[in-house]
Formats: sequence, structure tokens, C-alpha cells
Amino acid sequence: MRKSVLTIAAAALALTACDPAPVPPPAPPALAPPATDIAGLVGTTRAGIGHGPSAGYTTTAVFGPTTQQLTGSLRFDGGETSLSMVYDGGETRVLGKRTFTRTPQEAVPGKPWVGTDAGSADPVAQALGAGVPLAVKLPDLGRALAEIERTGRIVSAGQTKLGDVPVNHYRLELDPAKAPELFPELAQQPSPAKVPAQLWLDAAARPVRFAVDFSAGPAAAKGTTDYRDWGKPVDIPAPPADQVVDGVELLKKLGR
Repeated sequence: MRKSVLTIAAAALALTACDPAPVPPPAPPALAPPATDIAGLVGTTRAGIGHGPSAGYTTTAVFGPTTQQLTGSLRFDGGETSLSMVYDGGETRVLGKRTFTRTPQEAVPGKPWVGTDAGSADPVAQALGAGVPLAVKLPDLGRALAEIERTGRIVSAGQTKLGDVPVNHYRLELDPAKAPELFPELAQQPSPAKVPAQLWLDAAARPVRFAVDFSAGPAAAKGTTDYRDWGKPVDIPAPPADQVVDGVELLKKLGR
């Protein structure tokens, strides 16, 4: 019996000794040359995002003299973006065309969330849904890529490091006059000024940082968003239906 145990132990040691060493993860790919046109830039970025279409983010938003730190996560579902954002005791969740907002003080007792739907057939609901605050739009890469694709041009592109991450760095200029429906925050201007923006992509063509500057417009705002943990699953659920008051119904209750 003792001999049998020793034989088994020796066999186990032999198998362990023969196991190959753990294979280290592959090194990040080298940076490809920067894209030279908007179509190439947008296509490359969308492809990079598509390999792991979720991430966390932190946005530093500046509104005139006020600076806010906004944190959350986002996920790409086909052509739409879902995102969550926490700020100053409140929270917003955007799921496609639906937006849910929770403020510290409940608008209706027992219903801490206000819901709006820009995809509704009701024109009032459409107007409410379209009125998503600019702060919520700043980290939305789906929106940013649509703006870049339809109104942007590359001012310059080069390679550098963001912290210790090698990146392709693009300086961009957006022209709201080419697609005013994408820039409702500039609708009050008959000839809105060009909007400067910057995009940093890592070696896998995933956004590491996006910055946009609306300072020349009536919103007097700008934002810088840092993205992290690409590919890590995120959960952005709709709030429980019994905790949501419809935005149109809320307006009726308030007599507006």
C-alpha cells in the first residue's frame, strides 16, 4: 500500500514538472500609423471599440466657472450607446433613445426616476427626450463619432504617450453648420463657430481620451473624458418600472 501511494505521488510530481509554464498575455500591438482622413479615423475607431464594446469612464466637465467630475460606464449595442452617469447625488441612465434621471429630491413620492423617450410618437415626449443635458452627452462616443464623421476634419495627427500608454493623437475641428441637428446646444447661433476636439486612440484603436470644447457657444462648456477597462462587462439596467414617472405625465401634474 505504501509503495502504491509513493508511486502515485511520484507520478503526480512528474506530471507537474512536465506542465508547461503559464503563457504570458500577448504584448499590446504596436501603434499603426495615424489615419489620414475622417473616414479612416472613424472606421478604425469603430472597429477598435467593436472588439470589446464596453468601458468605464471619468469626465471632467467645465460649465463656465463650474467644474464637475462625472463617472460612469458605457456600452455599445449595435449602433446605439447605453451609458450610466453619477453626479452630485444624482444619476442618469441612457438606453438607446430612453433616458432615466434620478435626482436627490423625488419629483413624485415613491418614484425617484423620471423617464423620457425621444423615440416616442408623442411630440412632447420627443422634445423632452431630445433635451438630454450636455453633461450626459460629453462621454457618449457614439454621438462623438457621428459628429466627427459628418462634420469633422483632421487638423493634425501624431504619435505620443498619454501617461505610459502609446497613442495616436488627433486634433479635430467640427463644423456644426454641416449637421445642425447633431448640435442642439448650438441651435441659438445662426452661424455657430467651429468646435475643436481631440481624440487619443491606443494601439488597439480604442479611445483612451476624448475632449471637446463648446466654449464659443451659448453652453460655454467643455469636457474631457478618460476611458478605461475596455471589454469589461458593464450592467446598465432600466430602473424598475414602478419607480419611474413618465416625463410627459410629470409635466401634466405640474400644470405645464
